[in-house]
Amino acid sequence: MIIISSRLCTFFAWFSRYSKTAKAVTVFPFIFVRAREEIKPWLINHERIHLRQQLELFIIGAFLLTLLEFFYALIFLRLTWYEAYLFSSAEQEAYRNQNNNDYLKTRKPFAQFWYLIHKKQFTHQEGVITYVN
Repeated sequence: MIIISSRLCTFFAWFSRYSKTAKAVTVFPFIFVRAREEIKPWLINHERIHLRQQLELFIIGAFLLTLLEFFYALIFLRLTWYEAYLFSSAEQEAYRNQNNNDYLKTRKPFAQFWYLIHKKQFTHQEGVITYVN
């Protein structure tokens, strides 16, 4: 279910330190979108991938895995906050497949774990992914 609410989006995005810039946040079973004009097909697909991940890992498991990966990236890899956010397997899978509208139809169960091992460094802007060497 998609809920358009700037306040709720800001509240849930606060945990990731991107409360001012996050366009959408997924907290099972809801997708909170900052504004109606932010709703884009790639963004909704990205958030639906997160819904599937959270469902498979029983919600708490998804958040724990993300936190473990995030702190590993911050402490041991010494990545910036933003790089650590992109390092998470949940974000890797969602960003790398957000433009594939058929992805959720063909996605294998627990596909997130493949991205835990096969990480790529990338940047993104408005749905476009650019890979870094």
